[in-house]
Amino acid sequence: MKDTAVIEQLKGTLKRFRKDDLKTGKTEFEFFSSNIELGSYHRTVAIKSTNVPLGFFIEFSAPKYIKGNNVEMIYSHDLPEILERLYTELCAYMNYELPHFSTWPLYRLDVCYNWIFKSDQEATYAMDFLRRIDFPRKKKYTYDTSVMHKGSAYTIKFYAKGPEFKVHDFHKIEPTATATSLQSWANRIVRFEVSLKRTYLQQFLGLDTIYFNDVTNDDTIMEILKYYLEKKVFFYINPNAMGDEKIKQILFENFTKTKATRLYQFYKDFYFNDEMKNLFMIGGLNRSTIYRYKKDLNRVGIGVSIEKSPDSASVLEQLIIPSHNSRFDLIDYSQREV
Repeated sequence: MKDTAVIEQLKGTLKRFRKDDLKTGKTEFEFFSSNIELGSYHRTVAIKSTNVPLGFFIEFSAPKYIKGNNVEMIYSHDLPEILERLYTELCAYMNYELPHFSTWPLYRLDVCYNWIFKSDQEATYAMDFLRRIDFPRKKKYTYDTSVMHKGSAYTIKFYAKGPEFKVHDFHKIEPTATATSLQSWANRIVRFEVSLKRTYLQQFLGLDTIYFNDVTNDDTIMEILKYYLEKKVFFYINPNAMGDEKIKQILFENFTKTKATRLYQFYKDFYFNDEMKNLFMIGGLNRSTIYRYKKDLNRVGIGVSIEKSPDSASVLEQLIIPSHNSRFDLIDYSQREV
């Protein structure tokens, strides 16, 4: 929303933040913001007003607002109904009839996908595999139960939902029995999340301005998720599981003995030896050589070695979109369906 007069009026309901240069006395930046609680579950909605860029901005989690948690998710076709409810509450809170939400441009969109495994152990194994993957032009941040590939236009995250829910949301859920049941679901979930900035959304959808109605089609969101998983995350390696002998067979059938041996050693060191991978990444191996090797491995269909854990094949092969093990609605918290 960019109506100057309206924005000035709405600032009166927000808290002012300002920083001045102590030497010149000039304002370095200024904005107005507030975190308010709306919805039946009293979840936080962040509102902010700035002059550069000029606008009144709203940021919230649709699942938390409408369901009280984000272990569950919502389908994109549910957004209009959710936004209508939020819009009504927000207008009442601010004592002002805002422009209808259908006219609000989208500046950022986070789209997610849940993989629900049979056990906590399977979820942990899948997460360990995902933490080993990287790709160019993204800054990688690796943590115990998550990994983030951060960029200026889009950011990709994978994380074990269980630890994240326990730290940030478990204590906010009532009654305790519901929180405990949600935790049991979360422990088996690995979440894939893509955060898209406005510019990249415009490019992806081919539109000058993105509105909510442009992202309410389930197929569109699934296309976004599928694209980033297959064309970005799994560009150099795929989750197809295979034993070491199969990997050697493929390499020696497609390359000279010398190159096949070199690629096999690189594969084992880069994906399954953290110490060697770190040495490669700090200059032990030229970056152009690293990505050339990864392209060669991908071109001949090398998947993930399960030599040390043969039973893990079915786990990694679930890392696809769409997956039959994905669920957004976990209506019956008293049952743990598999």
